[in-house]
Amino acid sequence: MKVQVIKTHISNYPNPIKFKCSESLLLGEIDTEYPNWIKVTTTEGNTGWAPLQYISVSSQLESGVSTADYDANELNTHLGEKLDVIYELNKWFRVKNSQNIVGWVPVHTVEAV
Repeated sequence: MKVQVIKTHISNYPNPIKFKCSESLLLGEIDTEYPNWIKVTTTEGNTGWAPLQYISVSSQLESGVSTADYDANELNTHLGEKLDVIYELNKWFRVKNSQNIVGWVPVHTVEAV
């Protein structure tokens, strides 16, 4: 699916987190704006948001293990830019831009073309 940017998105995270499957994670608060995203700290010490669907949460709810590879790279976008949607997760699209850069954008910032 192709979408066009209707609201510019600028990432607040210049050093996005990333982790591999089976990596241990420390867990923090759950996002109130975007359900099913949780603040995590990776083994490298970076902190950022990750989808709960990619984490097996421990019974103490303080730690977990990743169940998939993940990176939190958000794309900075500009009005009118066209993007290819790879998939949607928790009100965010995983997209690819015309320079073949892959990242996340909030669903509400784009519309189908």
